Amino acid sequence: MALLKSAFILASMLEFQHYPAVSGKGKKIKIAIASGPVIIEHGQVLLVKHGKNNFWKFPGGRLRDDNSIADNAKREVKEELGIKIKLIGKPFVVVVERLEKGEKECVILIHYLAKRLTKRIIPGHDIRKWAWHNINNLPKDCAENIKLAVKYFQNV
Repeated sequence: MALLKSAFILASMLEFQHYPAVSGKGKKIKIAIASGPVIIEHGQVLLVKHGKNNFWKFPGGRLRDDNSIADNAKREVKEELGIKIKLIGKPFVVVVERLEKGEKECVILIHYLAKRLTKRIIPGHDIRKWAWHNINNLPKDCAENIKLAVKYFQNV
């Protein structure tokens, strides 16, 4: 809990992921905070494939500037899919740990339920694929946070 609280404080700092961080046990870790929208329409969720990995994920990305977490989600989806959105309600947070270049990284994923304000999707240059997926039959190659966030927002 203390790690999550500290990460939110750090989120307002420019390029905070370059600051030293330790786990509760004193081990060196990296922290990344990412935000993005969960867009569900007619029982389907909008997912993308981009970046160096090859799995489906929500549009969005790491906080890299001094925007708020909500503004970051709006900016990222505009860059990735060319759409404007309205965020609905409070965010849902998923925390995952992974190894990044041999170093432990704590990734805090902040998801907002969102409504599209722009209908036409125009993918950015870094989007390899985008698609609508049935929320009850998500692809096997989706990021671990997808099912958790979709389930959460179905029950809100």
